[in-house]
Amino acid sequence: MDELSAFSMKMQGLEQRLVQTLAFFLPLSALIYALNIPIYLNFIFYREQFLIAFASLSCAFVFLSDTNVSHVVINKKFDHFFRRFAALACVSYGGYGTVYYESILFMIGFITWDKVLAASLGIFFLLEALRRCTGYVLVILGIAALCLPVILSSISDGGWVRNIPLDRMLTLIFFGQGGIHGIPIAVAATIVSVFIIFGRGLIMAGGGDSIRSISSYLVGRNGGGDKVAIVASGLFGSLSGSASANVATTGVMTIPLMKAQGIPSHRAAAIEAVASTGGLILPPIMAATGFLIAEYLAIPYSEVAVAAVIPGLLFYGCVFLYCHYAHLSIPKRNTDNLEPSKTKPGAKQLLWDLAPFFVPITVLIMLLFAFYQSAEVSAVGGIIAALSVGYTNGRIRLSTIFGKLLRDAAPQIVEITIICGCAGIIIGVLGITGIGASLSRLILQIAGDNLWIVTFVSALACIILGMGVPVTATYVIVIGLVAPALISFDVHPLAAHLFVFYFGTLSFLTPPVCLSVFVAANLAKSKIGATVIEALKIALPAYLLPLLFVLEPGLIGLGSFEHVAFVLALTMIGLGALTIMLLPLKVRLWNQPVIITRFTAAGVAALSLGALIS
Repeated sequence: MDELSAFSMKMQGLEQRLVQTLAFFLPLSALIYALNIPIYLNFIFYREQFLIAFASLSCAFVFLSDTNVSHVVINKKFDHFFRRFAALACVSYGGYGTVYYESILFMIGFITWDKVLAASLGIFFLLEALRRCTGYVLVILGIAALCLPVILSSISDGGWVRNIPLDRMLTLIFFGQGGIHGIPIAVAATIVSVFIIFGRGLIMAGGGDSIRSISSYLVGRNGGGDKVAIVASGLFGSLSGSASANVATTGVMTIPLMKAQGIPSHRAAAIEAVASTGGLILPPIMAATGFLIAEYLAIPYSEVAVAAVIPGLLFYGCVFLYCHYAHLSIPKRNTDNLEPSKTKPGAKQLLWDLAPFFVPITVLIMLLFAFYQSAEVSAVGGIIAALSVGYTNGRIRLSTIFGKLLRDAAPQIVEITIICGCAGIIIGVLGITGIGASLSRLILQIAGDNLWIVTFVSALACIILGMGVPVTATYVIVIGLVAPALISFDVHPLAAHLFVFYFGTLSFLTPPVCLSVFVAANLAKSKIGATVIEALKIALPAYLLPLLFVLEPGLIGLGSFEHVAFVLALTMIGLGALTIMLLPLKVRLWNQPVIITRFTAAGVAALSLGALIS
């Protein structure tokens, strides 16, 4: 028994060392490949070879590091054995695909048992790793996608789906260039990974405290607590890429602050949920989905970021306006518990506190927009700036600076890689079998010649398929279904892709699966129903924005300066009036009766937005 225990402890120690090694190696390899260093060293190989190795090692990392007993299906002892076997299997099929990829590619039309076995193992262990990372929602979608061709071929006459044998479909999904190892996982393993490292470097350097400092500077002024939530949650959300995780991170600080200042608990939770979700659409990072948009459209990422600026500012402008005037219904604001020194720090202290956040962000933006560098190079410049600031202010030690940075970034890199791998399964099935084109035709048949119906059906598809799913996965899954239908109505391709991204993001606020609202309501101890209604009122302009820039691309900066300025002015007036119309009933503006204020705002909103889309 002692020998068995000693052997078990040795195995656990070996697992921990392997996990630490992979945690260092995976982000480093992503950084090296994203910067094209192998090409400079004249070390040439297929992109898919790197992606197969990266994805399989990411799965192995999950199995070796996942010791959460809540994932255990049968019992703990079996799970120990299964995790080790799964990690070994991941390395085996990954090594096979990486080493023999060239011969597999040239002979991909010939289906052999070894290709089918490797593809089957790869898909199975990818889905199991995904279950351990994110739960069952995406796994069910992946399995449903694999089963869908069989179901449709049995109930249709062949017009919906091409009949492809299962072994051929699995091989093409795993080894083909339009499946698991296609564009989504390529972006995740390169650009997104570099920006995740940048985000971790920003936090290590004290970027989180910088956000709190600028937020605290706003406290004590008109609308302090809720505006702190808007600023902090927006900035954190643009870095984290997860709306619900952002609520859990910043809501612990902002929700009690809002409640202490007299804001009702349901409104405090709603403000936090909406502000955190809106952070996903903010440049320069945009929850990593902006890089996918740039890759799909073959345009510089800077164009995507610039296009997202106006809608992002309009969104937060409406949230600010709502919060500002909603406070008219609160008798008195409580800021006595805030120390004056913390409320209004001196200019030098404020600049020092803000440096860890704004210096790296400034370097990133300058490289991206002023020096026209690629997103990867710009992010590396931001990483260097963040680490330099962190070393200067004493937060980062030089001896551990690089290893800690990479190891901290590894779990998030692995998770988004596996999520994009699952999205690749769905994309592969839709493309190989022709289901994607059939669904796009169905949307057009339902809509006829009516663009309004197309946008409504497309928005509904984005929200439904995005419920409980990370926004990046939602975008990748839905874009092949919705974008072709929108583009066929002469919608600008960039507007169509941003439309999908925005409505996928809004699924975090849309009942019944409004994860951001649920998390915020739990933190605020508020009633879920009241919180959901308040969040929908605050976020209503956000639901209109994608519809508006699909119909009027000037809202994403397309067109002459005069045209964009005119469109922006009309939209600001219309959305501002709509926001005022939705204010709490206790609010009286300009000493006018409530009903007059509401009707006036409704009329102004209707006239402005009607003129915009007419």
